[in-house]
Amino acid sequence: MILNIADMTCTERFIRKLLICGLLLTGCSIVQHPLPEQSASPDACRSLFLSSNKAIEDAGVRDAGSHLLPGFPYLRTTRFYASFRDQVDNDKQFSTWVGQLARLDVEARTAELLNLPSTDRPDPGGKLEQRLNDCRIKLLKADTKLPASREKLRKNAQVPDDYLTWQRIIGLYPLTSLFVSAGIVRWHNEERLNYATPSDKLPIHGNLVRWSSQRNPPLTSGQVQEILQQSVDPLGIPGPDAGDLDKLFNTFAPTWEVDVVDNNDQIGSPKWLDGKLSVDTGHPSVFHEVSYARLNGKILLQLNYIIWFPARASHDIYGGIFDGINWRVTLGRDGKPWMYDSIHNCGCYQKFFPGRHLRLRSDLPTMYFEKPLVPQAAPENDQIVLRIAHMTHYIQRLVYLENPQSTRAMAWHDYNELRALPAASGHRSIFNANGIVSGSERSERFILWPMGVRSSGAMRQWGKHNTAFVGKRHFDDPNLIESLFDQVEPRYSTSPLSCFRYCFFCCPDLHRHLYVQSKWMSHDFHNMTCMAGKPGNLRAKPATHLSRSRGDSFCKQIAITMHQDYIVR
Repeated sequence: MILNIADMTCTERFIRKLLICGLLLTGCSIVQHPLPEQSASPDACRSLFLSSNKAIEDAGVRDAGSHLLPGFPYLRTTRFYASFRDQVDNDKQFSTWVGQLARLDVEARTAELLNLPSTDRPDPGGKLEQRLNDCRIKLLKADTKLPASREKLRKNAQVPDDYLTWQRIIGLYPLTSLFVSAGIVRWHNEERLNYATPSDKLPIHGNLVRWSSQRNPPLTSGQVQEILQQSVDPLGIPGPDAGDLDKLFNTFAPTWEVDVVDNNDQIGSPKWLDGKLSVDTGHPSVFHEVSYARLNGKILLQLNYIIWFPARASHDIYGGIFDGINWRVTLGRDGKPWMYDSIHNCGCYQKFFPGRHLRLRSDLPTMYFEKPLVPQAAPENDQIVLRIAHMTHYIQRLVYLENPQSTRAMAWHDYNELRALPAASGHRSIFNANGIVSGSERSERFILWPMGVRSSGAMRQWGKHNTAFVGKRHFDDPNLIESLFDQVEPRYSTSPLSCFRYCFFCCPDLHRHLYVQSKWMSHDFHNMTCMAGKPGNLRAKPATHLSRSRGDSFCKQIAITMHQDYIVR
């Protein structure tokens, strides 16, 4: 949908439609009654937004999912949309961009007004939403006429990073980060060793329980590609409609296999009960969120699947109530996943699982930089199972969904619902004004505060995830993948690399062999360069042509001859 500033009839329909969608999304049943077009001047409209903002701030219900633009109280941005501020070259692109900034304000403000106590509303008469909608149109028209105003809008469309500089200064970050970095390296090495453990040897403390949200047969890659191509807007952003988005989320939905020992390992859904936030395990749910990545001048659609657990019940500095995982699928323009990555809902423990099109960059910094953890290459099959550990809820392995087992059904929800959940008296967000889930704080924050991460370990809102302690990194940074990985031509057929990739999934013992015998500290087989030391001694076959039994035998052969016949760089 394009917001054309010059056509106010189209603009009004656009904004009103956004507001209606936002209200329906959060369960509000306000009926729209358009006000007369000249009901308020631009100055009066600006005052209305400012008074609305003050009421929201005073009540402590500010939504942190998007960033207010200074000087434009009716617009908001995210890191993704802020990345366009120097790239909107014509009126059509500018109108589309500003329309998205208006949409972000509609979504956030709708949640804020739902969470606002009725006694704190600027107009107890109940027509505030309609008045704000009408005023947003007027202010858009007034503020986008002059080039100077447009330039100011571009300049202010920025999102500051979520690191607290004063904490890094007081905490002697240049020194303390060295100790934190050493701890991160140790954890990365432990995870690589865990991923070297054969799948059938992974410890099981309780019962393996599978949850799935797939309702229908998945789309083919061609169908996915068609949806992506046909939904591109003037900014180059794929924007499938709601029906197509449901199909995409259904197609790439993972199966969650959890080692369940107690209720804290059960997947549930956050809810307010008697004024307290809890996770209802009687209603297992997955929450969907759309995001975008930039890669070599293209915009790639990302599908986020977020689940919640009641707690991480560990008796250490990392334990506490509430836990969860954000699993993300980055789709290439060919309709196939190019990258999987994950974080816990605290922004911690990020892992990358790149496909054939991506390779870890060789020019990454070595000082004051947290290297990305790439413990496994992405499976070629889109239907995958995430093996999740008891208590820590670490993702232990990505495996093929070969033999479907009995699964428990999961409900689908839009992530925006968490911004205004039904409560005893009205609605409440599960996040506070800083984007933190109150009560989910961890003791680790008293140790890691010099890294500048606000309340490290606490669950937080989408758009507020710091994913590195050393350096700066954000989960919603559209340039994240491009900053860490290079796009390469996919490798297939007869290269030794294909066989190594196959062996990585079929014979994790080979991965352990390389780690232990070669002291290999790189990231995954996908990033190896393998060269035959003795031409003709070992002729690799395409991994896709190897049966499981022949593949196992072939892996053993590679393991035996690795140090004699191959150079691993």
